[in-house]
Amino acid sequence: MREMELFRKLFALVLTDRGSEFEKFGMFEYDKQGNFRLNIFYCDPMQSAQKPHVENNHNYVRDVIQNGKSMSDVSQTDIDLMFSHINSTPRKALHGKTPFEVFSFYYGSETAELLDVHEVARDEVTLKPSLIFKK
Repeated sequence: MREMELFRKLFALVLTDRGSEFEKFGMFEYDKQGNFRLNIFYCDPMQSAQKPHVENNHNYVRDVIQNGKSMSDVSQTDIDLMFSHINSTPRKALHGKTPFEVFSFYYGSETAELLDVHEVARDEVTLKPSLIFKK
């Protein structure tokens, strides 16, 4: 499967709030050549119930990257590592499975590897700042 076809299959749309990280929505909706690749939809302000699973993942991210922490020294490799740990955490909503296990079941572990997301053994998952902040 071509890279763009895979991207569109996995990320047909993004549901988000109006946070500053989505200010430049064009960077998500269009690739570097200006080709359309996905739709972004915004939830209503102050309606976190419209995207509860996203909010749950934000909590995991905040366990590692606390509010106010500078990300100036955080690399893409650090972010990939953090999400590998987050996605290796079992979820009640997935009947004790991890997001990585469910994703790999539907799309294959090769696809996860293309996204630089790797499975972390459950007893090795770390959701603390020390995962990516060495100081």
